[in-house]
Amino acid sequence: MELLDLQSFIPKLSTFSSEELLTPIEASKLSFTITELLIDHYVDYPLLKFLSRFLTQESYDDIVEERNIEHQCGYILCNQTPKQQVRRLSSHSNGVTVCSNGGETKFQIYNRKPSIILPNTFLSQYCCKDHYQASLFFRNQLSQEAVFARKNIMVAQPFPQDYPSSWFENGITSLEEILAKHRELKSQGKSIADVVKMMNGLSMEDDQEAEELIKLIEDFEIVEKESNLNGDVDFDDDDEDSAVTDGPTSKIEGYITSNKSFGGYMV
Repeated sequence: MELLDLQSFIPKLSTFSSEELLTPIEASKLSFTITELLIDHYVDYPLLKFLSRFLTQESYDDIVEERNIEHQCGYILCNQTPKQQVRRLSSHSNGVTVCSNGGETKFQIYNRKPSIILPNTFLSQYCCKDHYQASLFFRNQLSQEAVFARKNIMVAQPFPQDYPSSWFENGITSLEEILAKHRELKSQGKSIADVVKMMNGLSMEDDQEAEELIKLIEDFEIVEKESNLNGDVDFDDDDEDSAVTDGPTSKIEGYITSNKSFGGYMV
C-alpha cells in the first residue's frame, strides 16, 4: 500500500467541475473515486483533514468497510491489517464465510439492529485500539451535509486562511493531537475531557456529541482493564444473545447503542 499525500491527491480532482456546487452525480462520482483511492493508499495528516471536505459519516463508514474487505485497517492513516479477519454476513445467511487464504473466519457478524459493541470487535476493523479510537474521533467530526450542497469545496485552496475556523479541514482535530496536548497538560490535572473541550476548532455538531465521544473513549479504557481485548472469544450461534448481554460491557453505560452508530461492527 502506498502513501497518498495532499500534493498527490489534488490532481485527482482535476476531472471534476470547479463550480461553486457539485451536481449530485458529480458528488457521487467523487465519492467513488475517493473510496477507490483509499482502498489502495493510506494518507498523511494534511490529507486526512482535507478529505473532510468530501466525506460524510456514512461515506467514511463505507470506506472503512471497503478497506476491511481488502484486509486493511479501517483508519485511513494506516497501512496495516486488522488483527482478526471477519466477514459481515447478511441476516439471512446460515453459511460460513471463507477467508482469502481458504480458511474459515472465526467470527460471524450479522447485519441486524445494533444492540451492543463488544469490547474486542474493533480488532476486526482496525489493527489496534488506538487507530479504532482515532478513526471514530475523525468520523464524528465529519459533516452530515450532502456533498453536493457544500459550497466552494472544489474552489477553495487547501486550508484557506481567509475561510472561518469551522471550514472543513480548518476545523478538524485529530485524536493524536488531543492526546499529545493531554500529555502536555496531564501534570496540571487536565483530563482527556478537559483537553477536548478546551481545544479550538472541533467541528462537533453540538456539546452532546462531544460528550458522547469523550465517554466512548473513557468507557473503552474501563472495559479494556476488565476484559481480555486481545484474547480469543468464541461464541456458538445458540449462545449469541446471552453472550452479548453478560460480562463487563453490559454494565457500562455508553456501550448500549441506539440507531446512532459510532462506526464499529455491531452485533
